[in-house]
Amino acid sequence: MNFKLISAVAIAALLASTPMSFAVDSGGGSAQVSVSDQLSTARAQIKSQKWDAAIGTLKLALDAEPNNADANNLMGYSLRKSGNLQRAEGFYLKALKLSPKHKGANEYLGELYVEIGQLDKAKQRLEVLEDVCGTGCEEYKDLKAAIDKAG
Repeated sequence: MNFKLISAVAIAALLASTPMSFAVDSGGGSAQVSVSDQLSTARAQIKSQKWDAAIGTLKLALDAEPNNADANNLMGYSLRKSGNLQRAEGFYLKALKLSPKHKGANEYLGELYVEIGQLDKAKQRLEVLEDVCGTGCEEYKDLKAAIDKAG
């Protein structure tokens, strides 16, 4: 009997019955990361006020999932905090188009409107938050405080 043939068949059978997972090389030498992991990384970067790093991470997340409301909201937040208010507004609006009751996007878009002096639009976001989560949720309280401070 041919030992090489038997060995090859045994190896093939073993490989076929063994679940395998491989890291996918994205060309940069690192394994691909899930959008969920990218959002977690971006949140940590935002907490550390590393706006440019967060924007870079969120670009990757949005390349993978352009219709992710959380990623769009966080991109808007990072852009706003880095001073790019006009681009930030577009990401907030997309997040709200995808998820009109998104508490974070409503709050942050309202805060952007406060920053640019459009208090009527900020108050509209506050009304949406009141409908979504009442006057006791953190997003409502934060936006209300920003409006009160500006007005």
